[in-house]
Amino acid sequence: MATRKPSPRGPGRPRRQDGATQDDLRDRLLDIAVTLFARDGVGPTTLAAIAREAGVTAPMVHYHFKTRDQLLDAVVEGRIRPLIDQVTGPALAIIADDAHLPDLAQTVAGVAQRMVAVATATPWFPTLWIREIASEGGQLRERVFARIALERATLLVDRIAHAQAAGAVNASLQPPLVMVSLIGLAMLPLATRALWGRLPLADRVSDEDIGRHVAALLLHGIGPVATAEQADGKSAKRKSKSKPKSKPKSKGRE
Repeated sequence: MATRKPSPRGPGRPRRQDGATQDDLRDRLLDIAVTLFARDGVGPTTLAAIAREAGVTAPMVHYHFKTRDQLLDAVVEGRIRPLIDQVTGPALAIIADDAHLPDLAQTVAGVAQRMVAVATATPWFPTLWIREIASEGGQLRERVFARIALERATLLVDRIAHAQAAGAVNASLQPPLVMVSLIGLAMLPLATRALWGRLPLADRVSDEDIGRHVAALLLHGIGPVATAEQADGKSAKRKSKSKPKSKPKSKGRE
């Protein structure tokens, strides 16, 4: 009696005729979904539209995502969360230690630079963020905010407020608005390049230039600002240094 060879694939992972596993197809469907969401919006993008773009049948999409909610959950957890972790993870590790409070401006600028880098490498990300997360009525807004963004933003805002109380952050800033400003500075230029790209000299601005621009704005805007007394003291010191020393008078002969 001939023995049957065991399948090298685990249960639940059938292989398609083109050699791709169902896990490979699921990843491809998610990639197509975020691209269509960014281009057309979450609302108008149906499972059937994703199937057409992928070149598969609608039942094949339903095999992986039984409902539309399952698809949106998978997009948030499988595509958006890893990007947010990549952007905020290093900063959250740094600000856990009070010793780094004086470096907070640099830390926040680093978040912005990583956000620009991630958004540049993932073209659908800035458009999807502005359209479906930042905008009122965005269909991914509550999922991303409640599951991911709120916790991370709360930690950063708390540390900014703590650093501000310690004099390490500009006293005129509003800590909750720092994160809003950061996201706007990093995401909006990439999502709206077609608009500002028509301005003079815009053709000279690279993605790296955007990152440096955002970092410069944040570094000079978040850092502590000298008080009037401190400014007067520095001015007095500069004047005293610049004032020429008077030569001692020579005594004449009597």
